[in-house]
Amino acid sequence: MDCEKLLDEALITGPGYTLSDNFADSLALKVGRKFAWEQYFKEFLIYLGVILGISIVSVAMAFIWYDANWQEWFNFIISNLPLVTGINFILIFILFTDRVLLRYFFYKSSMGTIN
Repeated sequence: MDCEKLLDEALITGPGYTLSDNFADSLALKVGRKFAWEQYFKEFLIYLGVILGISIVSVAMAFIWYDANWQEWFNFIISNLPLVTGINFILIFILFTDRVLLRYFFYKSSMGTIN
């Protein structure tokens, strides 16, 4: 059949290009960096979720068991919104830097490539 001859010919002939000698190493390095980045970012999201969950449970306990007044809390947060927002942003940035950026850059430096 013509299909079998065509397939055999396609499999016998070379691709018409060559790969570099360190192609497999550079590909493994790129895949490793991508995997590390994704793993560190997922870990950051897990930490953020746990901290957010603990905060929500703590606030719920304060309202249920200690009869906290939500209007006073709301007024306090609204009156200090820039401060509350800034503190939360700084804490999230520190967590992201610690859990993702520093670990990723240490990983890259241990691999010997900072590109």
